[in-house]
Amino acid sequence: MLQLPSLPQTMVRRRVRRFLPVFALTGLALCASAVPSHAQLPRGEAVLPENRVLTHREQDPLVRSRIEQRFDELLPGLMRRTGLDMWIIISREYNDDPVFRSMAPLTTYSSRRRTILVFHDRGEGMGVDRISVGRFDYDGLFEVHRTHNDSQFVGLRTLVEARNPRRIGVNVSTSWNHADGLTHRQYEHLMEALGPYGERVESAEALAVGWLETKLPIETEQYRHVMRVAHQVIAEAFSNKVIVPGVTTNEDVRWYMRQRVVELGLGKWFHPSVNVQRRGGVPEAGPHGTVILPGDMLHTDFGIVYLGFSTDTQHNAYVLRPGETEAPQGLRAGLAAANRLQDLTMQHARIAGTGNEALLAALDQARAEGLNPSIYCHAIGYHGHAAGPPIGMTDYQTGVPVRGDYVFHPDTWHSIELNVRQAVPEWDGQEVRFALEEDAAILESGWDWIDGRQTDFYLIH
Repeated sequence: MLQLPSLPQTMVRRRVRRFLPVFALTGLALCASAVPSHAQLPRGEAVLPENRVLTHREQDPLVRSRIEQRFDELLPGLMRRTGLDMWIIISREYNDDPVFRSMAPLTTYSSRRRTILVFHDRGEGMGVDRISVGRFDYDGLFEVHRTHNDSQFVGLRTLVEARNPRRIGVNVSTSWNHADGLTHRQYEHLMEALGPYGERVESAEALAVGWLETKLPIETEQYRHVMRVAHQVIAEAFSNKVIVPGVTTNEDVRWYMRQRVVELGLGKWFHPSVNVQRRGGVPEAGPHGTVILPGDMLHTDFGIVYLGFSTDTQHNAYVLRPGETEAPQGLRAGLAAANRLQDLTMQHARIAGTGNEALLAALDQARAEGLNPSIYCHAIGYHGHAAGPPIGMTDYQTGVPVRGDYVFHPDTWHSIELNVRQAVPEWDGQEVRFALEEDAAILESGWDWIDGRQTDFYLIH
């Protein structure tokens, strides 16, 4: 067991409130066995100082180790699947290629000046060479083909001539933003430098998407830990620790969540939202937001970045009226209907099937069951809206062009994002929107929630 640094007792008392529950470390892996992936949310958990967000120093070896493992175990197969024997990634400082961060250690904040990474598949059993043309090895992850800054393209041409690849992939794409990181000017410099080898250059979009979407088992276990932290921030925000009915506004809660992320040393990729629905409709917001009242239904959309992974979650809470011990039956039925739509979406999203096929089949069955559905799932992982097949979009409920025809591969992660609209009898038959979003992995054995899903409301007294 890798031991986390112990804290002096005076620091423990000061920091108990700062750290959220997380999984213990086993070796360089994060063990998720304490919380089954099928667990339902919300759940009550003790806050202990030893269960905490890892420091950057503790995260660094985990991130570096998994990158190296990905290079050794994933990249050769992905290059052979796409038929490319050389992949060239050119990334510039503060204008990073979207793929770069997934290959860079925690100690690297951005590409250095101009970064040229070259991956050459030497063939079955010999692996993929990973080379940095220039001066930087990124904590030893790359062999350096040393050149002066002004001679990088000359050095690249020499390397290409020596390796003589048949097909060279570069990150240019019309449909996949994650595979379109090569800028126009760098593309021109590249083609000029390659000369006759430029005829061998083609889009590496299938390789870039495959690299970003495919995860190792150790990454999925780490992601369960990341997801637990995100769930805990939501549970804290949707509690009486933060919300005082009649006083607290939705804007107070969303800014609390954002500040909490910063205090915990986590990253963020979008500003949280907190919305209010109540009997009579959506209330009109005042200058500081909507005051939260008993009887309100609350909804949040929230995500973090931690250990290099992004999360995306939508959960719901209910503010109890005097004498109530649970949300009205009509609201609970609406949440159950959204859970049913989750089930249908995952039932029809199958390995080797496309996102568009899953969308149409799930919508058809949901409507046949009397639901009023909308489905807009996306891949998740190294980016919030990540590389992989979408299942609809909010404005594409009949299919997503091009990307929706991409198939599901095993060991990939997806945000199951959707909503149903349903009349609530206790609210005079008012139509209420029940929106959920939860991250899940599709494995060879089928779908698996990363850290459970919401099946009951958070209750605020």
